[in-house]
Amino acid sequence: MTSSNQKTAVVLFLTIFINLGFSQEISFFNADGFFSIGTQSNRTASITLVDIDKDGDLDALTANGRHWAEQNYLYYNDGKGDFKEALPIGRFLDASYAIKSADFNNDGFMDIAVANDNIKNKLYFGAGNNEFGKETSFGAISPSRNLEIADIDNDGNIDLIISNRKAKNEICLNDSQGNFKTIINFGNESDQTIQTLVLDINNDGYLDLITAERQGKNKIYLGDEKLLFNRVLEFGGENDETRSIDIGDFNKDGFLDIVTGNLGAKNIIYFGDETLSFRKHFKFSSERMTSSIKVADLNKDGYLDIVEGNSEDRNYVFLGKENMKFKEIGLREDIKDDTYHITIGDLNNDGLLDIIEANSGTWNLYYRNIKK
Repeated sequence: MTSSNQKTAVVLFLTIFINLGFSQEISFFNADGFFSIGTQSNRTASITLVDIDKDGDLDALTANGRHWAEQNYLYYNDGKGDFKEALPIGRFLDASYAIKSADFNNDGFMDIAVANDNIKNKLYFGAGNNEFGKETSFGAISPSRNLEIADIDNDGNIDLIISNRKAKNEICLNDSQGNFKTIINFGNESDQTIQTLVLDINNDGYLDLITAERQGKNKIYLGDEKLLFNRVLEFGGENDETRSIDIGDFNKDGFLDIVTGNLGAKNIIYFGDETLSFRKHFKFSSERMTSSIKVADLNKDGYLDIVEGNSEDRNYVFLGKENMKFKEIGLREDIKDDTYHITIGDLNNDGLLDIIEANSGTWNLYYRNIKK
């Protein structure tokens, strides 16, 4: 064999080896409900995974209640992906939709922020010995539906972005001490914003706001150095009831795409381009009542996968393939819960991303990603 042919053979072998080594056949295992975050049948609206005690594993924050007063909890991961210790958050029961954690006052301890429905949003400051006794409030009293965290003004402090239904959305700027008195509004009082993603979608160095709207077209608020968000783009249908969005480059063209989870309609991937038009799109084959959608590469094959959380129906995983094809995998066939939120994270530190469901009125289940 010539030197040139030897090199070609080596390159071909390495390409095959790399592809086989990183692409994995996987399944999702729930152990007949044994894998759950608590066993109370709360109206859980969302779950956030974060290493709140800084021990190297992901803990779970549950936002409970929605329109009704229920207890929020912090569930501690035991390092093996089990949640056998929990801490109630706050002295009062709240009607909560979203919960996030960061060190907002820069004291070295993780804090907890909660977005509530038409009552005060709460911020609990962390201290030693797993205590969250000191609390304050932030933002307006509004029908809040989602909460995101980001350093949106690039000052080194974590800010809060609140999505409100039938009220203006809010950006609450952090003064570095965990005070959020400066508020920037975006959107209109008539908007029904269910979720806001915060990222630089046009790669200009400024964070943008991408919203899921319950009625009307979804929106992109382009950021600038003055935090005005005056330039607004729209995508999706006027009659779509979008409950969730996520981001990823599905067709690998270098532009970020947006996938929408729609209630009572087909879910759609809108493809990005240099004009930010998002006109080109891909529709999934079935109409479902999707409340939450999440994007990740679950089997490490280089193609983005989608997890679909549905209302009173089976939940599904779509494993991405070449040429925008997907392999559909149903999660537990015997369960048709009211899934409000899907989150993804490596709960047991095995290098594989697991799937967690926030279910309203029943247990919050999680599925371990198992390599076949």
